[in-house]
Amino acid sequence: MARFRALDLDNDPFIAFWEVTRACALSCVHCRAKAQPKAHPLELNTDECIRVVDSLAEFDAPPLLILSGGDPFMRRDLFQIVEHARSKQLTVAVAPSATALVTEERLRKLVDLGVSSVSFSLDGATAETHDSFRGFAGTFDRTLRMMSFANECGMPFQVNTTVSRRSIDDIRQMAQIMADNGAAVWDLFFLVPTGRAAQDQVLSAGEHEKVFKWILDNAGKWPFRMKTTLAQHYRRAFVLRRMQAHQLEPVPEEVRPMIRDGWPGPSTNDGKGTMFISHLGDICPSGFLPVRAGNVRTDDILSVYRQSPVFTSLRQPSQLKGKCGYCPFNDVCGGSRARAYAMTGDMLATDPTCAYEPIGA
Repeated sequence: MARFRALDLDNDPFIAFWEVTRACALSCVHCRAKAQPKAHPLELNTDECIRVVDSLAEFDAPPLLILSGGDPFMRRDLFQIVEHARSKQLTVAVAPSATALVTEERLRKLVDLGVSSVSFSLDGATAETHDSFRGFAGTFDRTLRMMSFANECGMPFQVNTTVSRRSIDDIRQMAQIMADNGAAVWDLFFLVPTGRAAQDQVLSAGEHEKVFKWILDNAGKWPFRMKTTLAQHYRRAFVLRRMQAHQLEPVPEEVRPMIRDGWPGPSTNDGKGTMFISHLGDICPSGFLPVRAGNVRTDDILSVYRQSPVFTSLRQPSQLKGKCGYCPFNDVCGGSRARAYAMTGDMLATDPTCAYEPIGA
């Protein structure tokens, strides 16, 4: 917790997502990247990837580096990139797709290179629901085998689950799957309608609140760590429950420090502690907020993160519009900037999926 609070998110990103390729053998219905069977001919080459690693290592507090895609195992030089990142003392995690490329041997290689964790995706409690989501039969069973491989290798793994209208009925059953298969972290990713993801699959504000309540009621009972992605308003629900236990009201200005102290993790958001690098080198606030602020081929990554108007505006709660602008939780939460952009066209607009109504402008 102390490390989180010591972070200067204006200066250094907490986490960097790097889409090393868009090549992937799957065709998931929610895919942000609209992944394709073959790599783009202009994706970053090995030398360029090495330079990206070198640049990320120059941050005062280098970010956690997530190598994603597409499917990162579609790159023949993945291990070379990982090895160089580890030589620069970067903490590295890898997010492969559930294909035959994920073998116990390859996971052991990642362990040997010092990768901290891998993440797998599971979007249904049964083969029927998950496989229809992923676009190929057999991916549910393959994902469970991948979890077994990771356990055999001693590799901690996170499971990512997309929360949408397609998956919401399976969420409760999936908690037991996480426990039975030894997941270290279960990350509930709340859908943003970008790429292949359809807006009618996004949960309503009220439905978000119901899932938040379920998490808060049950997280302490699970043997794995629970987290959310692109549900910044879960932090508000978390802090509110703590404050209500102490009979505090989040209205007076003097309560704001209590709100900040009530959230134990980093208060990241798109462009605030988070950055994204595409397979073509574009630098964006996140993969779900595809507003280009620069490109690694022509721009300095540190300067883009620290000085680009795209990034700096996202780090200023006073720039937020509507109720997000005056909400007492906007420093801890701030609403999903990616969802606001996807659903309104304005990355600073109010998050349409937040049910909380702060008092007065």
